[in-house]
Formats: sequence, structure tokens, C-alpha cells
Amino acid sequence: MLKTSYVLIALISVTGWGQRRVALGDWPEQRGPTRDGVSQEKGLIDKWALNGENFLWRVPYGGRSAPVVMGNHLYVQNPSGRGADEQERVMCLDPDSGKVIWEYKFNLFQSDAPAHRVGWASPAVDPETGNVYALSIAAQLVALSKDGKYLWDRSFGEEWGAFTTHGGRTMSPIIDGDLVIVSHAVSNWGAHGNRAHRFIAVNKRTGEIVWVSNPGGRPYDTAYAAPAIAKINGLKLLICGLGDGGVYALKPQTGEKVWGVLIAKRGINTGVVVNGSTVIVSHGDENLDSNEMGMVAAIDGAQKGEIKTFKWATKGFLAGFSSPIMDGDRIYQSENGSRLVAFDVVTGRQLWKQQLGTVQKAPPVMADGKIYVGTESGKFSF
Repeated sequence: MLKTSYVLIALISVTGWGQRRVALGDWPEQRGPTRDGVSQEKGLIDKWALNGENFLWRVPYGGRSAPVVMGNHLYVQNPSGRGADEQERVMCLDPDSGKVIWEYKFNLFQSDAPAHRVGWASPAVDPETGNVYALSIAAQLVALSKDGKYLWDRSFGEEWGAFTTHGGRTMSPIIDGDLVIVSHAVSNWGAHGNRAHRFIAVNKRTGEIVWVSNPGGRPYDTAYAAPAIAKINGLKLLICGLGDGGVYALKPQTGEKVWGVLIAKRGINTGVVVNGSTVIVSHGDENLDSNEMGMVAAIDGAQKGEIKTFKWATKGFLAGFSSPIMDGDRIYQSENGSRLVAFDVVTGRQLWKQQLGTVQKAPPVMADGKIYVGTESGKFSF
């Protein structure tokens, strides 16, 4: 029997699995080719049944993280073994049959995260080289070839004093040019001696550290906000929330901080979406100016320095885990109680809400005019 946290992977029949283009069919990172939870595929199915209509296969290799797809390979990060034999692994599956093509296991050390939180992050696949990058629950970044061969690794637990905590929250890697970028709460010696939630960029071919950035303050917790890369007024920005309650924008090739905004008294676990120069941020913890919990808000991402004001803010919206998606002038986001809510991007006005389940952590995905949402109760809606 599988542990309850080991969910099954169910692959539904869709078009485009064999496509090599990132923009269609491939899903190389946690939130897809454009890092915003949106796919451009058409002709997707709108109904299915387990072991019945439009159902291809299921295998006992699930976990906390989302699978990613590149070409004819599906990759998933999950636990393997139990007790003293437990390891973390990356698996490569055939997306048509679910057959295991290869798997790579790595040991867990320098971590106090509990066993049921192993395999938190999603792997990332580089469209240029086909290499696969995975950040473990123990803050070890591993690079593998498309064939599952070991290339290099960096242990940020040993090198940078990364602390994983019982929560074990781990950011998924993101790739930009020749860099693989991760974030982790770390301590070290010298100029980097203070405890901080830092971004760390390494050369994707060699594993050598290229830059380290400390845009925020001392973290309250580890955090796993999904990073996004977007252009605002022609400037490419890496935008991501950290464990100090702030959301920060950096130049992804240098780590130079462009702006930051503090929005919560705890760490940020939700990603952002961008519309023009408007950046949508959210959280599910205590707000800075009151004990009211949760907020979704819009900021002007064309600014520089410390941002103090919002274009609009809707407080009391418990967006603790599920990242938003955007379609034109509408934002869709699930709050902790599994209600999917639509907001107007210009005014923040709530347009409608739909109860889907009881608990929500997974982000929605938009494709072919549909919103796909999986809930903690095991229900899948669209």
C-alpha cells in the first residue's frame, strides 16, 4: 500500500505530447512554458473516467510536486523507500504508457524535514540541452542529462548552511539562459553570514555559482513561491516571494534587485502573474497593518526600490498556497477553503466565486478556454 501522501498520477489524453516546442505541448517547469499556469494547447478533452473514457494509465509514482513534460518524456520528483532507506528521486516516464524510462535517487542529509514532505519541489527541464534540474528537500541541487545520467550537484546545506525546517517547503528551480536559479533560506560566513532567504544562480552546465542575491530581510520560515520571469517596460525581471513576507524583482542574469514589497508577516508561498506593468501578489497570513488574514493585491511593477503602495488590495482573501492565473482582464485564484474566485485586474472587484472542495493548495491551470483545478479532497474540476 502507498502512503496517503503518494498520490497516483493519472494522465488524461491530450494533443501535442510529442511536440518539442516549449510553447505547445511541453510543460518544462512547475507553472508551464510561460511560468503563469497557462497552456496554449487546443482540443483538450472535457470529460474522463478512471479506467474509462479518455483515461490512459495510472502509476504509483505520485508525490507533492507537479510533473513536467518535455518532448516524449514526463518527469516527476517523489520519495522512494521508507524509514532509514528513504531517498528522494527524479523519475522519467513515457507519457503515452506510463512506463518508467529511468530513475535517479539521491540521499537525504542535512535536513530535519519529515518523511512525508520529501519530494516537495518540481524538477525543471532545459529546452536547450534537455538536462533536468531538481532541488531536494535537503537543499541539494542535482543536474541530470535527458538520459538520467548524473552531471553535477551542489549541496547548499553543506556549503551555505541551508535550513529546511520541519515544514520542508522547497522552491522549484527556474532556468534563464545559462543559469539555473533557486532560492533557499541559508546562512554562511563572511559577507553572507546573516540568515536570509537568498536567490542562488548557478551555471547550468557546470554547477558553478554565478551570483547570490539577498533582496529581503530575515525570514520567518522557508517558503516555496513559484518564481516568474516577465518583461515590464522592456526590462526582464525575476519576480518571486520569499520567507520574509516580501515579493521581490531581480534582474535574472545578475541578481541585481530592482524592487521589493513587503505584504505579510509570514513567508510567501504563492506565485505572481503579470499584466503589462501590473503585478498581482497574494498571501494567506497576517497583513502588515492589521491582524486580518490574507490578501490579493496589485502593484506597479515598473517602479524601483521599496514599493509602499498598491494599485488596489482586497484583504481577507486567504490565498495561502494556490497561485493565481490570468486571462485578459480577469484574475482567477483559489483560496484556502477551495473557493475559486475571479477578480477584475484593473479594480480588484470580485466578479464571482465557485466552491470546489474543502481545502485547496494546488494552483489552477488554464488551457483551451477551461480552468483545471485539483483539490485536496481528491476532486478534479474544470
